[in-house]
Amino acid sequence: MMPLTVGMPASIRIRKNTPPTAPAVPEMPEIKLPPRGTTGPVHISKLLEPLQQIIRHPDRNRLLAEFFKDA
Repeated sequence: MMPLTVGMPASIRIRKNTPPTAPAVPEMPEIKLPPRGTTGPVHISKLLEPLQQIIRHPDRNRLLAEFFKDA
């Protein structure tokens, strides 16, 4: 058997453990909600009523685009 020669390695690379960067979180769009009533919160059906009307409309694609253009 041949003896192993010990020498300096040609290149030394030190690895650093860096945590992965988190993806950028987009800002939350402003949501237009009706004001709270004097008796308390607004019922969910009142919030969904405009969407339900748009969904039943024959030109719903254009109306949905207009509804969410500010979002």
